[in-house]
Amino acid sequence: MAFQVIYYVSIACPTVERSLEMIEKYIEAGCNSFQIDMPSHDPYGETDFVKKCMADALNAHGDYQFYMDAFRALRRKHPDLQISIVVYKDVMDRIGIEAFTDFCLEIGMYSVRLAGNDEREAYTQYMRSHGLYTIEGVGYYMPEEHIRAILGRNNIVTLRTKRKTEAPNRKYETWEQRIGYLRSRGVQSPIFAIADMKGAQDILRAKEGGANGVIVGNVLMQLWNDPEAFDQKLKEIQGCVEK
Repeated sequence: MAFQVIYYVSIACPTVERSLEMIEKYIEAGCNSFQIDMPSHDPYGETDFVKKCMADALNAHGDYQFYMDAFRALRRKHPDLQISIVVYKDVMDRIGIEAFTDFCLEIGMYSVRLAGNDEREAYTQYMRSHGLYTIEGVGYYMPEEHIRAILGRNNIVTLRTKRKTEAPNRKYETWEQRIGYLRSRGVQSPIFAIADMKGAQDILRAKEGGANGVIVGNVLMQLWNDPEAFDQKLKEIQGCVEK
């Protein structure tokens, strides 16, 4: 597969109308793949920026049908756009796994990422048994249980970079070392680098290390109120797709 950049967007940052407006800006710049979240009441794995977006959204609109309708509107306008969704387990619990799966199939969702550390296997199996393509994550230290969970599957794998508070993974410190080890274990799924993809240098480092793509999020969302800086950063990142 060609190297791909997926753009992470919060569905209401700070409103659904604003997020849909900004997605159009991405599309005008040539972006064709998005990973869009639904707001959670307990988004414990997110940055403070995203947590606030979600809290503000839920204070304004607590009905998940409202957010599902926003996805439907985006799909109607862009029938060929690659749309993925990120949800926490509490969101699925409120919607219901059957209704959520039906919704994803209805709008042709490309993939589903169940965020957080909650028990997810039953939900993942249900979605996959109904034809949905799921995303699984591998932590920076690449725990054995994470690796075993992705062996034999064809779903996208996200591989996270080091958090600032973490010690270096001395054995597998670079992207090339970490991705090479996963390949040596038999992982054949597309591997996407995530976290701290702040610019061309970060993205190209992951690409040269063997990543099939990256997921870019907060670095652009935090520039939405600065059009010139947003356009410049988006142009820089999109340039990595062609290099």
